[in-house]
Amino acid sequence: MTIHYNEMLMMLWNQPKTVAVFAEFDKWDKNETNLIEKAKKDNLKVILIQKETSNFKNIISNKGIEQKASELDCEVVLWHSFSQEYNYERIKQDLNIKKVYVLSNNSDLKKINAAFDQKQVVEYDFKLNDDIKKSEVFLKQGKIKEYKKLNGFNFGFKGFVEHGNHIGRTINYPTANIIINDELILKEAVYLTTTKLPNDDKTYPSISAYWTNKNGINVFESHLLDFDQDIYGWGIDIEIIDFIRESIKVNSLEELKELLNKDKQYAINYFKGE
Repeated sequence: MTIHYNEMLMMLWNQPKTVAVFAEFDKWDKNETNLIEKAKKDNLKVILIQKETSNFKNIISNKGIEQKASELDCEVVLWHSFSQEYNYERIKQDLNIKKVYVLSNNSDLKKINAAFDQKQVVEYDFKLNDDIKKSEVFLKQGKIKEYKKLNGFNFGFKGFVEHGNHIGRTINYPTANIIINDELILKEAVYLTTTKLPNDDKTYPSISAYWTNKNGINVFESHLLDFDQDIYGWGIDIEIIDFIRESIKVNSLEELKELLNKDKQYAINYFKGE
């Protein structure tokens, strides 16, 4: 289970006593798992606090964090801040935190020490980061299946749909465009993906391209199969299922359409189980 929290909500007054673990779970490796195992020995509800900043930089997606937390019988708290200032005294009160566990390399260690009397600082060990290093390499090389085999889930992220140059519409391939700003840890290529819309239980098959456009802007654009709806400004969830092909420079819209027709057929066959 994931709780979305910010200092404005004031919604958790009946929260049971908790032990909080502060870490960068978007880079979850053995350090974080060891920290959680120590926290569980206190025999209180364990909550994992993840600051919600730009998820484009995540190596482990929020969905992956939730899956790993569930396997360890913990809840995830995504801590949202409108000003990028995080009030540890307030979260201590609202989430009824009685003790915290934190790694020694935490950038907010001084603030955590000041806010909490009961705390345990665990030394961060760089040697325990092999899996997350491998995951990052796999993403940068477009090795999506290898990433999933290592972690047990797919890579994904969330972004807001913005207007692009609308070229796709001219060849019957409209796309939902997310501006990345050179932050996404992923090889520029074409991918088989799924897309989730807010307040919609359906998962839409899609083909997506991560590339740098002619203006030098990093864009992730997805064409949702059998979908025709205006979703500009919507927050959408992307899950990367497989690598389709390298990015290929084209000389005309006809060449582009031919490539996209092949990509679409690949996706149709995949989702049919063929």
